Amino acid sequence: MSFVTGDLKAALAFYTRLGGVIEKDLTTSEGYRRGVLLLGEGRLQFFEVPGEAPATHPHWAEHVALHVPDLRALLPELRAAGVTVTRDLQPSPGGRDMAFVLDPDGRQVELLAEG
Repeated sequence: MSFVTGDLKAALAFYTRLGGVIEKDLTTSEGYRRGVLLLGEGRLQFFEVPGEAPATHPHWAEHVALHVPDLRALLPELRAAGVTVTRDLQPSPGGRDMAFVLDPDGRQVELLAEG
């Protein structure tokens, strides 16, 4: 997945906290910065483009969903770091713990407990 971000450093820090590993953080020849994270079996790519704001979509279906090893421990850490929790810890339709938070660009992120 690829997203435009208003702050590459904040986006990489947020998703690293959720278990991502930074693969690349570089400035391209076109003048924008790009960061790539390995997250589970996938990759997230962020572009920080000067003068271009990230797109936000309020519709609930447009979100990133991530499996995290210990959601009950992670959620208080995210709150302490100032992350906005939009849906508190609750059972998912499949029975696992889930919660929703906002990333630094206001994008909804669904966090699902592994297992």
